[in-house]
Amino acid sequence: MTLDGEAARRTIASRIAEPLGLEVEAAGEGVLRIAVSAMASAIRLSLFEKGLDPEDFALISFGGAGGLHACETASELGVARVVFPRDPGTLSAWGMLYADIVHDLAASRLLVAKEAAVPHISDMAADLRRDAEVMLSRDGIPAEAQTYPMTLDLRYRGQAYEIGAPLEAPENLADAVTAFHRLHEQQYAHSDETATTEMVTLRLAATGRLAKPAERSFEAAGGAESKGTRRCFVEGSWQHIPVIERDAIGVGDAVDGPAIIEETHSTAYLPPGWTIGALASGELLAICGEGTNR
Repeated sequence: MTLDGEAARRTIASRIAEPLGLEVEAAGEGVLRIAVSAMASAIRLSLFEKGLDPEDFALISFGGAGGLHACETASELGVARVVFPRDPGTLSAWGMLYADIVHDLAASRLLVAKEAAVPHISDMAADLRRDAEVMLSRDGIPAEAQTYPMTLDLRYRGQAYEIGAPLEAPENLADAVTAFHRLHEQQYAHSDETATTEMVTLRLAATGRLAKPAERSFEAAGGAESKGTRRCFVEGSWQHIPVIERDAIGVGDAVDGPAIIEETHSTAYLPPGWTIGALASGELLAICGEGTNR
């Protein structure tokens, strides 16, 4: 697909810049800032709902255009590290090659999560297991490649929501309840081990492991030489930004932003204050200068 830069410029001018009394470049930069803020807000909300802090994570950038926004989105979140996997533009396709077959089965029954419930859970697990084995056999999955991890949806009595806790086996119900208390504390900042815990649903993931692609060796020319510059509007002014081929970044190289990293199916933008280099596995790791001690 050939991009039409002039058409994009006219659209931003007529629909955004002129109505707001802005220069076209400032309007376009504003669009990007809003997009970054929206992505960061969605990530933040998803993590906060699980009781997790964005600053404890690295952001993984994939998709053809993901690299253009990744570092700025990370900065918005307070995340100091961004990982750029190999072939980011086709990562979803690679994911399909690495995926397994999974059938999700569930059975619901309201029980107090105590030892007396173990026989009932065992019967439910056996019924789900029989159905699951039929499904995986129909898929042609050999027995040695089949696994059946289970989880229990648990809640405190009176709650209208549940949390899934791993269940190794029905007789390990007490361990699942302990995990539930821990997860509840993590997500909601409180737990009550003296409260009555109820089981609502038993879930079984019938998993058929499939063969995976062979690991690919990583080789890079190294040296991180710039192949030229590109004129870009960054932080309120036009600048000439160095352009570097991804394959030119080897292990031990360190490229400081601002820089544009190009490859066949993707482009990444490294803002000022960020440094990027290659890992031995071939991924690129960008680190914010203010967060290198994390």
